[in-house]
Amino acid sequence: MRMNFDQAPARRGTDSVKWDCLEAEFNLQPGDDILPLWVADMDFFCAPELLDAVCSAFSPGAIGYRTLNPHFYTAIADWMQTRHGLAVSPESILPSPGVVAGISAAIAAFTAAGDGIIVQPPIYPPFVHVTCNMGRVVRENKLIEHNDAGTLRYEIDFDDLRRLAADPCTKMMILCSPHNPTGRLYTYDELAEIYRICSENDVYLVSDEIHSDIMLGGAKFTPALLAAEGGKRILQLGSPSKSFNAAGTHSAYMIVPDAEERAQIRRFWDTLHMPTASFMSTEVITAAYGPAAYYADELCVYLTENMTFLRKYLREHIPEIRLTDPDSTYLLWADFRGCGIPSDEIFRRLCDVARVVPDPGEWFSPDYLGYMRINVAMPRAMLAEAAERIVRAIKNK
Repeated sequence: MRMNFDQAPARRGTDSVKWDCLEAEFNLQPGDDILPLWVADMDFFCAPELLDAVCSAFSPGAIGYRTLNPHFYTAIADWMQTRHGLAVSPESILPSPGVVAGISAAIAAFTAAGDGIIVQPPIYPPFVHVTCNMGRVVRENKLIEHNDAGTLRYEIDFDDLRRLAADPCTKMMILCSPHNPTGRLYTYDELAEIYRICSENDVYLVSDEIHSDIMLGGAKFTPALLAAEGGKRILQLGSPSKSFNAAGTHSAYMIVPDAEERAQIRRFWDTLHMPTASFMSTEVITAAYGPAAYYADELCVYLTENMTFLRKYLREHIPEIRLTDPDSTYLLWADFRGCGIPSDEIFRRLCDVARVVPDPGEWFSPDYLGYMRINVAMPRAMLAEAAERIVRAIKNK
């Protein structure tokens, strides 16, 4: 490997959300012993090619207004073709200051106040936040949970999805693919059925695919646009922020095949009079999807090993725990409710006793009190320390 993922950058004291906002966010006693397992960024060094590219954005010695270089668009199109087998024209790509911002733009462009928007709990919290903040109504198509000898599996409730989509008040579905927090990877047939249901009911499909380059154990990702086979009223969003640890650069994009739909989104951005790309977006995209591409491949190998390690350790020492076996993401979804601790006390025990901080499950839906989302994107030694602390805190009731 070119990258040494066993080394971590020192991030405390760098205005890192993940490391420097813990005490205030969770009312913790301050201390350097806290291990953050929450925010979905990684405690790994970035690829040197990416860092060099970011520095090159400032090489002229002036930080003035910039336009996007055409390489921004062609790099994304080439990546989609070579990585995912999806033919994308550069003209269909729109820059966005973030994936959630792009979702907000789609909501503004294709729905009105009071319209229903389908999400699939347990779900990434901003899907719900932006829907409500923009005056739309959340329609929950809750994933069906199965317990297979302690392994959690999730599947789509297609009957319920058809019911929700048939409601004339429902105008959009926000799909998380791969799914966050469960790590579920949807098949071509599942995605085609989702699109068919949406299309037949005039429901606009928005697919957040920010985790699509993080495949575990050799899994294969299918883009929603591939399954839609050239249909309209669909867009997908992506970014190198997860797979290349570049979230702070706000370099994201939307792929919108239909020209009129692109125009509607542009009109929304124009009303805000705001830039849709960061100062360094061209450099980040072209480096990540070019000379730093090896980083994503090596990362997937290391994360697969991390996920395997943590699942095995927790199952051996806390047999009552239920865990996903994710195909994608660096996020493990864990159900601690069978561990003999009241559900409303588990998170505080992990924070105050173990001094580890995952994401509490109720953030992803109130129905998941006692579940936790655990970020495994860190050096193995750090992950082992976190695992040992979790076991001690849970077993020493």
